[in-house]
Amino acid sequence: MKKSDILLLVVIILIYIVVLSGVVQTASVEGVSMYPIFQNGYLTFYTSPSNIKIGDIIIYKSPTFNTYVIHHVIKINYIDGETYYVTQGVDHITNPQPDNKIGLEGPYGVSQTQVIGKVAEINGVVISIPYLGYISILFSLL
Repeated sequence: MKKSDILLLVVIILIYIVVLSGVVQTASVEGVSMYPIFQNGYLTFYTSPSNIKIGDIIIYKSPTFNTYVIHHVIKINYIDGETYYVTQGVDHITNPQPDNKIGLEGPYGVSQTQVIGKVAEINGVVISIPYLGYISILFSLL
């Protein structure tokens, strides 16, 4: 076995341990709204939605379209004791406006209670694996 094969095997085993332990969960990326951070078919990891700040990438369920969205937080609104996050994709060609302007979230943003998680980062680098998300996407079509 080559060193690269052993390293790949170790990485895969570590991913399974971390995911199965419940510390992080995975999400598959569909679409190009977060290009170049994510591309279609990327597998990313997320943790509980705590300490969310502007610039973080969150996952929420769109109340309008009943689909999951992975986007950057660009603004935080505090209204009547509730916290709302206004989000937008990174690719401004496919996402020229914030999500609250195009109907993915309410007018104040997405409620803190609708946020599923915060995408995992290490020293500001988003953790994701290209192509591995296609497996989850294919199974969701069955």
